[in-house]
Amino acid sequence: MEPSNATDEREAEGLVTRTDKLLKPSSEVRRSFADLAENLGSLGRPIGSVVVTGPEAGTGRSTVCIGLGAALAASGKRVSIVDCNLDHPHLHRCFDKPNFTGLTSALEGEKDLEGFGFEAAPNLQVIPTGPVLPGWRTLAHSPKLVDAVRALQAKRDVVLLDAPVADGVLATPNLWGSFDGVLLVVHAARTPKGVARGLTDALLDARMELFGVVLNGYV
Repeated sequence: MEPSNATDEREAEGLVTRTDKLLKPSSEVRRSFADLAENLGSLGRPIGSVVVTGPEAGTGRSTVCIGLGAALAASGKRVSIVDCNLDHPHLHRCFDKPNFTGLTSALEGEKDLEGFGFEAAPNLQVIPTGPVLPGWRTLAHSPKLVDAVRALQAKRDVVLLDAPVADGVLATPNLWGSFDGVLLVVHAARTPKGVARGLTDALLDARMELFGVVLNGYV
């Protein structure tokens, strides 16, 4: 049996390799996200904040955040991606970065969120969750989260929130009631059609602005 640390290292290498492809302008997958960015731009109104969620873990929420963020940044927009998935921090792993500081650091210290990120590419900033300490659920429901993201919006053109799965978003009014809208990410091989339809209805019933559904993992 392969040692778990070897498996973890291989998984980490795979995440970083995939992220490199998402950031590379000439990659085929990047062109797909350029189309998604164009579709968002065609909605006819400025979009400053987008909550990216999915029905379950593994649909590719972080992948969509990175790919869409890179495409928007390449078009000249100043973009920040904020990892709000405090239950399962993941975004920092995609860039092989530590998670020593981030969203929680800014909220607990009542400091500027922009100061806790790193530049992943020109115009593209990534803000990890930071340390997830006892009481993180209180932070997720706190108005401080909304205030911090809105302050960040004042400095960036678009803020993408890498959010928890949809049930967690629906249970957190700050995540579904305070930002411009939602992208629902479903996976072609993992998400049953009935689940996708049910969550779409649930998001609409919650009066969320649903920008669209992204089908990930389709070959």
